[in-house]
Amino acid sequence: MDSSSWHWRDGILTCDLLSQWQHGFFTRSHNPQMPQDLHRSFYSEGVAYRAKQVHGDRLIHAQDISTEPPLPEADGVWVSPEFANAPTSVWVCTADCVPILIGDRRLGAVAAVHAGWRGTAAKIVKETVIQLCQRGSELKDLLVALGPAITGEAYQVSQSVAEQVVATIQTPVGVTPDREPDRCRLDLRLVQQQQLKELGIAPEQVAIAPYCTLQTPEHFFSYRRYCLEHGVEAKRSPQVQWSGIAIR
Repeated sequence: MDSSSWHWRDGILTCDLLSQWQHGFFTRSHNPQMPQDLHRSFYSEGVAYRAKQVHGDRLIHAQDISTEPPLPEADGVWVSPEFANAPTSVWVCTADCVPILIGDRRLGAVAAVHAGWRGTAAKIVKETVIQLCQRGSELKDLLVALGPAITGEAYQVSQSVAEQVVATIQTPVGVTPDREPDRCRLDLRLVQQQQLKELGIAPEQVAIAPYCTLQTPEHFFSYRRYCLEHGVEAKRSPQVQWSGIAIR
């Protein structure tokens, strides 16, 4: 992880790779603000779009989302400049899973993707890139920022989970042994980076945030930390942070 390309701006984490766009990986300090509120950190007008996240592989365009409930189910939202007649942003929420922001430096299209182990095993990152390319993007123009998430040293999973995730790549990366039997440590962002590499996206087009959500409680909510502190196995984290990227 190269920390030199990541910067804090008014409590919002940004990535040099995406400097062409207003964007940010927001923190727990912005809770309980929602995307439409956070959008104002980018622009004073416009619309924010998000979906109901279900740990799947579906990517949808902002034009297919109503700003009023019920929200469609998807784990990736994208928008293209021709759709945006006002500043438009797309968002995902996370609490250990990986928030991924993608920008096309030629066409200007952007996407926000949520990928935990299920989404990574379902190849949502690869599917997003493939769908963007089907709509005119070229691999050489896509820039990808993998935001704050639980790191490999902190993320203990079953051997079965690790096998499902690593089965998506030709060269195994991101898995290290654990002291407990039938357990290992899994680095989702290294797997996602490898997925992108095998698609043809160069390493310099990808940046990984140097932060672990579990180990940085002063900045980030963490699903695993919540479960440990409360002694429960919640279905989902009651506390999340948002990540978004905008076009105008």
